[in-house]
Amino acid sequence: MEETNSSQGLCVKHLTCERGYRELFNDLSFDVFPGEILHIKGENGTGKTSLLRILAGLALPVCGDISFDGYDCRKYRSEYNEQLAFMGHKLGIKLELTPVENIRSYCEMGKSHSDDEIMAVLEKVGLYGFEQMYCNQLSAGQKRRVALAQALLSNTRLWILDEPFTSLDVIGVDYFLTMIQQHVSQGGILLLTTHQEVNLKNCTIKYLHLPSGELSI
Repeated sequence: MEETNSSQGLCVKHLTCERGYRELFNDLSFDVFPGEILHIKGENGTGKTSLLRILAGLALPVCGDISFDGYDCRKYRSEYNEQLAFMGHKLGIKLELTPVENIRSYCEMGKSHSDDEIMAVLEKVGLYGFEQMYCNQLSAGQKRRVALAQALLSNTRLWILDEPFTSLDVIGVDYFLTMIQQHVSQGGILLLTTHQEVNLKNCTIKYLHLPSGELSI
C-alpha cells in the first residue's frame, strides 16, 4: 500500500457534507491519535450522525479526505473496516437471532472467539440468562447491550459510537465507561456523540463542536 501520511491515528482533512440541498458542515479537519477520545457535540441537525456515518464508510462526503495510520480509508476500505467498530442508531443486530448467535455471526467477520469468551462478555454487559432469547424479545436497553458486546469482542482499534448510552441503565453506563477507559488506555481511539458528560479519568478527551453556522475544535 502507498502511504499517504506518516501519522498514526485518524486524520480528517477538509471534509464537507450536505444533506439534501443543505450544507451541514464544510472544510472540517481534525486528528485523533491512539489513546484519545473525540467527543462530538452540537444541536440536533448540525451533522453529528452524518459525520460519524461518513467516518464509518456508510455515507460519502461532498469532498475531503479520511486516512487511518496514513492510509486512504476509501482506497483501502477492507483494511480500514478491520480496524473499525461502529455502533449507530441502528444497532446492526439481527432480531431473529439470539445474542449468542448475533455475536458469533459478527465475529465471523473478524477474530473468532470461543463460546466461553462470548458468554463471559454477555455476562459482563448484563445479559446473563438472556443469551438464548431471540433479540426481538429483548428490551431496547438489552438490544444495545448485545451491540456493546459485539464492539467489545471486535478487538478493533477505532470505535465510532453514536449515542451509545441510549436505553442503558446506570449500571450499563458505568460498565460501558469502564470498557471505554480500558480501550483507550490500551491505545485505542474513540469517537462518540452523546448528550451525557463523559466521566472518564486519566483519558485525553478532545471536543469537536458542530454549532449551526460555524465550526470550532
